Amino acid sequence: KQWYQRRVRGKWNRILRASARCLSHVAEFSQRGRVATILLNRPKALNSYNHEMVERIIARLGEIEHDDSVSLVMLEGAGGKAFCAGGDIVNLGNMARENQMHHRVKTFPKPIVALGDGIVMGGGMGLCCNSRYRIGTPRSVFAMPETKIGFYPDAGATFFLSRLGDVGMYLALTGTRVRATDALHLNFITHFTDDVAALKEDILDCSDEMELKSCLNSHQTPDIPDLSFQSDLLEISKCFSGASVSNIITRLERSQSTFASTTLQSLSKMSPLALCIAHRTQVLSRSLDFTGCLRMEVQIADPTFELGEFREGVRALLVDRDNSPRWRPATVAEVTTEMVDQVFRGPATWQPICGS
Repeated sequence: KQWYQRRVRGKWNRILRASARCLSHVAEFSQRGRVATILLNRPKALNSYNHEMVERIIARLGEIEHDDSVSLVMLEGAGGKAFCAGGDIVNLGNMARENQMHHRVKTFPKPIVALGDGIVMGGGMGLCCNSRYRIGTPRSVFAMPETKIGFYPDAGATFFLSRLGDVGMYLALTGTRVRATDALHLNFITHFTDDVAALKEDILDCSDEMELKSCLNSHQTPDIPDLSFQSDLLEISKCFSGASVSNIITRLERSQSTFASTTLQSLSKMSPLALCIAHRTQVLSRSLDFTGCLRMEVQIADPTFELGEFREGVRALLVDRDNSPRWRPATVAEVTTEMVDQVFRGPATWQPICGS
């Protein structure tokens, strides 16, 4: 009898676990009062978004827009380690669709507040930085590290990094990680709090944007320190205002500073071709609006993938994990203008979701 009971319990537990997996979605939705929550729910993948998550977020925002019972939207990540580590680079989605999601978030008529607790990188920075209100915590880490895997900062980063001038170029090329207090100075976030759990509870009690603003301001941590790399700003301006990646590297090489040495070391690990493409996107984006930036990102995505640098970067970083990518060309000096030009020759036909 005991053997039978154990067997039945074991079978029932397996059924429950399987049912839970079926009921669990990569993006889960809830509502409390007038606040709709979208939970990015792939904690084992640091909440990186895949095609299913993108589609669910787009669909849910469409429902919320026309739901009079919802006044505010909150985005958060599951698992406690990350808000979102970006797009799933192993199981690639559709960039055109992903950028429609980012455009939807940026232009959504109802306030969206992103709880950027933990890792906020790549497309995760897109989801966070494109939201109207953006929260950082002591655990937050922000970065756009795409050049390390043979790609360029996307998800709207061509827009929000290019608005930072030479500092944006520096962050786009080096993928430097930024803590939340620095992110506040750089406008990646609008508020910084030491107690995100308490803030979340108070957000859920808000009924409109006025209450939300008051709530966020009441949780704002006072006495934010100065930008941690304040002392490097002059050198960043001198070096990263260069007209090309080659020129930037030359300026860094002429410098005798520790900053220049460290930065050159970082750049040496990146794909030379991706660096040059990223530089071009940042320059062009300065004269584009948000929609134009997203359109350019999609325009050059397939041509960039076809170069093979992204595939090699993923191999070295995630597949073989030898951290020794074989970039082609191997140096910035070998990258020609024609190589970069060909990436930008495709048609720019991307459009946001109708009505967004």
